[in-house]
Amino acid sequence: MFSAMLREWRGLRGMSQLDLALSAAVSTRHLSFIESERSKPSSEMVLRLAEALDLPLRERNAMLVAAGFAPQFGDSDWQSETMADVRRAATLLLRAHEPYPAIVLDMALNVLDANPPALGMIGASAETLGGINLVDLVYKPGPVRESIINWTDVAEYLLHRMRESVRRHGPHSAMGAVLRRAMLQPGAAELSVVRGQRSGTVLLPLEFRRDGVVTRWFTTVTSFGAPQDAMAEEITIEQFHPNPN
Repeated sequence: MFSAMLREWRGLRGMSQLDLALSAAVSTRHLSFIESERSKPSSEMVLRLAEALDLPLRERNAMLVAAGFAPQFGDSDWQSETMADVRRAATLLLRAHEPYPAIVLDMALNVLDANPPALGMIGASAETLGGINLVDLVYKPGPVRESIINWTDVAEYLLHRMRESVRRHGPHSAMGAVLRRAMLQPGAAELSVVRGQRSGTVLLPLEFRRDGVVTRWFTTVTSFGAPQDAMAEEITIEQFHPNPN
């Protein structure tokens, strides 16, 4: 139901009816009528309210559907023809970053693609791409978690990143499920909610031990500008750079 969804998002954003009305340039009376179902919004009004709430494209589509309208933004599968240009661009970035690791992630931090150095780092093969989740690799007991020397720092950073994504996409999003799964893993409940509390550095390093060799990395994250598709909006490319310090 649109009215309930609107109230939920307004609450998640910490906005009063007055705050949202001012941001969306509508009267508080009209907004009150919409929330109480005394007035049915147009599709233009739905999008205006979604913009004021800073909702991602996937959630804007959901708002439109709840109000009885068709989605206005694409919601493609990663392997679809629609995403072909995005896949090609991502492949170029992955190859250009060799010999250093780089991975392609969706909103829930599933690993959609990776270059050979990244596959070697996480001990995976190209055939397993799409079925690997970065959070599971870091949080669940296993070879990747055991290889991260500064696991607490990395896990706290990733926890902050997950919570920011849930704030943006909502607790019912795919990231919400990933966050809940992560918090069930050993040591997760003891992590600090204060980002960077322990690191004391400008860039958070990843210290990784593989076959007795320790390497140190920092990461950069790239996204695509002005997307008109929910999947394209959510894609990020994470590149690992050697940290000389």
